[in-house]
Amino acid sequence: MNLVKSIILLLKKPMSKVSRIYPEAKTGLINYIEQNFHEIDSYVVTFTLKDGTTMTVYHSNSFVEAMGIVGVSQSTIMDLANSDEFIPKQK
Repeated sequence: MNLVKSIILLLKKPMSKVSRIYPEAKTGLINYIEQNFHEIDSYVVTFTLKDGTTMTVYHSNSFVEAMGIVGVSQSTIMDLANSDEFIPKQK
């Protein structure tokens, strides 16, 4: 799927909450990633909450950079699914 289709799909999804958390913040996930991998430069993460809403957390230099991160994530998930390496969570 190309970037234009990704943008259209993203815009069609209603977001209940959008916020920014800077990489320097000592939140659990960001702190874990920085301690175990590298310093974070930019990111986009969308969570589905148990009440059915979604929350997007991002830190990027521009809209285009954020959409590029989303495109890389989408491509990675597709590659994992196509090679039977995507492991869904157990319900």
